[in-house]
Amino acid sequence: MEQKSYAILISNAGVAVFHKGVRIMLDGLYKDLGENFSDLPDWAWKLMKKGKGELANVDYLLFSHSHYDHYYTPYFMEYMAANEVKGICFPPIDDTMGLAAAEAEFADKIIELDQNNEAVLEQGIKLKVFTTRHVDKKYYDVPNQCFRLDLDGVKLAFLSDADYFEEEFEKQKDFTADIAFVTPIFYNHPKGRKILRAYLKVKQIVIYHLPSPADDRFMYYKMAQRDVEKNTQEGETVLIWNQSGQNLSF
Repeated sequence: MEQKSYAILISNAGVAVFHKGVRIMLDGLYKDLGENFSDLPDWAWKLMKKGKGELANVDYLLFSHSHYDHYYTPYFMEYMAANEVKGICFPPIDDTMGLAAAEAEFADKIIELDQNNEAVLEQGIKLKVFTTRHVDKKYYDVPNQCFRLDLDGVKLAFLSDADYFEEEFEKQKDFTADIAFVTPIFYNHPKGRKILRAYLKVKQIVIYHLPSPADDRFMYYKMAQRDVEKNTQEGETVLIWNQSGQNLSF
């Protein structure tokens, strides 16, 4: 019997996607230097840096942007020293510590996108990248890459810290998805929900990039819970992910 494909929360915005034996890790090599969220689980990192466990030797690494809670150069370099990876989508280059040097060292593994910002990763697995600004006004100068994985016709969109800037999404001719992963801030805003419904046309929403329950000082989970209760429309399914191991089959 063919194994089901699934996405699983590593922690925060770190997600691993498994499809037909191919493994893709998004924003999963990070360190929360600001102490606003939750660090990469210690058990997971101990295994990864030894090249062991389910998250070792993933086929593709995708990073949305250069903030340390999404991409952390020391962890990336340690991972690459112990693991074999086919392709990498680095964050847009800026002055983040070690980012330019890491990209130069692994230039041969950079995923080449075509003129439509798309790439075929494997048979039946396509990647599309859409870049917009970061949601926080302090970081409007930090480009945030949104990823859309097409897995044999099932489309997953990972918006990471994208701003709910409607005009940018309106320009996209093809960024629809079946399932979208968004932050509680994005879902909280009416423009964010409009983007999900009018432009991405999703029916299933996963709110992620929340601290674990023990670290949720700003009560993001309760905010997300209230928003889901208040705003979910008929025909939509909305999940909230704030604990490592939560997963979704498709």
